[in-house]
Amino acid sequence: MQTELSNSGINVLSFDRSQLDVTNNEKIIRIFKDELPDVVLNAAGWTNVDAAESAEEDARLVNAYGPGLLAKACSLIDAKFVHISTDYVFSGISKRPWAEESMPAPVSAYGRTKAEGEKLVQESSLHDFFIIRTSWLYSPWGKNFVKTMVRLALQEAGSVEVVCDQIGQPTSALDLAAQIHRMIDHDVAPGIYHGTNSGKASWFEFAQHIFELLGTDLDRIFPVDSAHYPRPAKRPMYSVLGHQRWIDEGLTPMRDWREALENVLPTIIQAMSLGE
Repeated sequence: MQTELSNSGINVLSFDRSQLDVTNNEKIIRIFKDELPDVVLNAAGWTNVDAAESAEEDARLVNAYGPGLLAKACSLIDAKFVHISTDYVFSGISKRPWAEESMPAPVSAYGRTKAEGEKLVQESSLHDFFIIRTSWLYSPWGKNFVKTMVRLALQEAGSVEVVCDQIGQPTSALDLAAQIHRMIDHDVAPGIYHGTNSGKASWFEFAQHIFELLGTDLDRIFPVDSAHYPRPAKRPMYSVLGHQRWIDEGLTPMRDWREALENVLPTIIQAMSLGE
């Protein structure tokens, strides 16, 4: 997000946890009053889904309590607040895309704390809040599914097992940043938006497309169901998100996930070659 905005000539300040702990109300208010931002984007979060099962209160501090404090601080300085949330707020029991107004029903500790964060933002005194639910994010930076699959694809041999019964939307973090930028520029109505690339896929189909783009033998990939890899936290089995809110506000939803992947994959490979 910082790169997207900086490239547009917008003055951006970013803070890591050591500089601004989102659970420290006094520090939040002091920094906000000193800097007087027009827009605050909260990308902080406890994202270790499995670890949250045994540390739910710790996850709640960051995923729920923190966003509530940020929203209240934004109301003091009349700033817009953009909060990043997740598809995990839904149960995953559906055959149709989840609408923005669908009732959250999380099935994991991580999902519960993120749903609570959404609720606290909505219940704050702030009017200009924007909750952006996203899913299956990848980028040239940090650890993510695409980089893992690229490493496996470029190995000379060996089979790769990938879960085939979880359906979602692979989403480029670069596309998400651009969409949030457009949202702010167009002064859309406050509320909940779904920030995912269009279309849908299983993790297996996602991996297949990565292998295909790299010219790797698709016969190396084998589908398995999620029971084959039991995890502490339950995952939503169907977390495809609808995009009607963008259309209602006169903005085009994010492009198809395949097009986004094809566009960003060379940048990811270059970043990996540099050790990122």
